Formats: sequence, C-alpha cells, structure tokens
Amino acid sequence: MGSDAKLIILDYDRYNGEVVPAVVAWLRTGEAPSWLLDAGDSGESLSERRRVGARLRDEPVDLARHCTWLGDDLRMRTDLAEAGAAARPMLTCTSVTCPERFKCPFQGDGQEVVTFLVQDVVEDRCLGDGQFLGRSVTPDFYTPVLDRLAVPADDPLRALLAALGRRGGVIGYVFERTSGIRGWLTPAETAELAERLDRLDLPRYAPTFEAMRARWRDSMTAMGNQDWRAVSMSFVRTVARIAAAEGKAVLWGADVDRSGKP
Repeated sequence: MGSDAKLIILDYDRYNGEVVPAVVAWLRTGEAPSWLLDAGDSGESLSERRRVGARLRDEPVDLARHCTWLGDDLRMRTDLAEAGAAARPMLTCTSVTCPERFKCPFQGDGQEVVTFLVQDVVEDRCLGDGQFLGRSVTPDFYTPVLDRLAVPADDPLRALLAALGRRGGVIGYVFERTSGIRGWLTPAETAELAERLDRLDLPRYAPTFEAMRARWRDSMTAMGNQDWRAVSMSFVRTVARIAAAEGKAVLWGADVDRSGKP
C-alpha cells in the first residue's frame, strides 16, 4: 500500500468560488449542478451521490451555521488541525451537541461519499501540473531538513508546511488512510511559502517542471548519494514559485491527480 505524494498547482479562486459553494449548497438542499455530481468516472459514485442527495433534500444540513469541524474554504478548523495525527483518525464527527448531528453526513453515513465527491471535483476542475515528492510522505518529512538548517520552531514556514499536511483533515481525508487531499494554501500563502523556502540552502535548478523531473530522475540514479529530503523540499519551493507567478495556490495530494509519477 502507500500513495504518491505530489504538490500540485491549485486554482484556488475556482475552488473557493465555485466548488466550495456548490458542495455547501448540496449539503443544505440536496441539489447540485451536474458538473459536481458527475465529477470523476464512477457510475457507482454517482448512484451513491444521488442517494445522499435525496436524503439531504428531506433532511438538509446547514454547515455554515452549525459545523464546528470546518472553517473557511472547507479546511479543518485550526485547533483540530493543530492536533495533527491525533485528529485525522477521527473519520466521523463525534459532537454530541451539534443540532445537525442526526442527519449530517460527517456523523456517519455519507462522509465517504462527500470526501470522494470533493476529491473528484477538485481533480476535474481545479488542478494543474504537479510534482512527485515521495511515497506516502507528508510535510513532516521535511522536519529534519528544517532542523538542520536551523529554521526556528516558530518560523511561519513550519506553519505553512503544516497547513499543507493538515488543512484537508476533514473533507480531504479518505478512508484507507494514506491518500486524499492533505491540505492546501491560498495564493498569498503560496507566495509566502515560495519566498521563505527560497531563502534556504536547497538544491537549485531552473524553476520549471521539466527541470524538476530531470532532477528527480537524477536522484533516482544517484540513489543514496543525494539528500532526497532536501531535493524533495526544493520541489515544494519550485512548484510554489511557479504557482505564485500565475496567481495560483498549491495543494498537497496523495494519489489525488491522475497524471502519475514523472
């Protein structure tokens, strides 16, 4: 088992301006545009989405008013995200006070449907090119590099990387535990990530996907002769730099896009 971790260019404006309102409206009314329900390529998924949608028409769920798990743009609420690994195994909401708890998909039946729906529609509508970072790695993979380069514990860079690993802790978390949308940044955060990583002593090359893929192939050939953590972290810098130049953001996905390894 395991998954391919990638940092992928994210059209955040489309995600936050189209996808998020459509998902929230679907949960609130049971109605959704065809591009939302038809996302992905599984007839079984469409049948399940229609089943959940029919239930939501009878028992709508108002996330915006009541949900204590989700924050802006469907991110995991900050205090839960900071709990890190302790929060992610909570596959369903356990609130005993939420007035929507008897009908909300996040309380049980339907959460997996919502999770895969969000992943499918983000893949279909919001993602650009991406770069392979390693097998089953998360941003915690870079902690030894940050420590070696004496990045302070309270440096915003660490918080930005943590967001990439935890922000998707509710709607991006799929059930076999290694894949899904781990997290994302806004365009402003992406530009800051690129700037802060550019200050570090990481491998240098042309800021293109072609150069990263060449460096990846070189790293595979060199095997243990290169610091793969540093090379992989340089890919994060470079993807963030490319995205920021386009006014876009980045998303950390594990088996999320369909383009495969370089």
